Amino acid sequence: MIAFLLAPVLSFFSTRLYRNVLQSGAGRGFLYLLYLTILFCFLVVFLCQFLLLPLTSNFIDWLIAVTPEITVTQTGLSTAAREPYLVKHPAFGPLYLIDTSKEASELINDTSKAAILIGKQDIIVSDPDRSRTRTFSLRQAMLAAHEASQPIRITKNVMKDLAKRFQSLVIPVVLVVLAPVFFVWKLLAALFYSLIALLFNLLRKEKFRYGSLFALSCYAISPVTMIQAVHISIPNLYFNLNFVYAFALTILYLLFGMFVASRYKH
Repeated sequence: MIAFLLAPVLSFFSTRLYRNVLQSGAGRGFLYLLYLTILFCFLVVFLCQFLLLPLTSNFIDWLIAVTPEITVTQTGLSTAAREPYLVKHPAFGPLYLIDTSKEASELINDTSKAAILIGKQDIIVSDPDRSRTRTFSLRQAMLAAHEASQPIRITKNVMKDLAKRFQSLVIPVVLVVLAPVFFVWKLLAALFYSLIALLFNLLRKEKFRYGSLFALSCYAISPVTMIQAVHISIPNLYFNLNFVYAFALTILYLLFGMFVASRYKH
């Protein structure tokens, strides 16, 4: 059990580990990929908690500070800020423009280069290169204000509450999206290298079963996976681990397992 838990580190050098893997089947390979995915999830949580969320929090605090309070009535959106109200970020440039005196047809011709244009009854969102735009109507919010017989006020406190909800969802959403992507990515990589292992298997007198070769491939991709994890975890640390180097290193561990570790005696 301890050897399995330490396998990501042992995969760099342990002949015993690779020999034991070659004596197992495909199930051990799938289980190991699942274990790597769990470790990946812990890494994502760590990075989000100590890198992404602080950056996101600083940006959101700044955004709330520069965003005026907004009121939505049955006739449309209004704000006490002087319009047109353009918000520019020091690094990202123009973010959004509020001009409730214009309709969507007029806003679309705006030259401020803001990604979001907010008018009286519509919001226009553009791609970074402004090649495509999408228009979102505020009529549903206007109807809700009419039915409630009172305006919908988006105050600073409301913005802060929305920001807290958003930040609480960042890590779960990131995990839901990235965990399956990571597992499928590594599964496809293991399947690819298992086919190469089948070719190497032709050079042996004593053949390995495909299940054992698949399990070996799952462990052989582990060193590259660990190096990738270190790469993204430490800012400003660069490894030139492109596809060629990653491919060569994984092939090296396949050969190590099949022709060196397989002869190791306990």
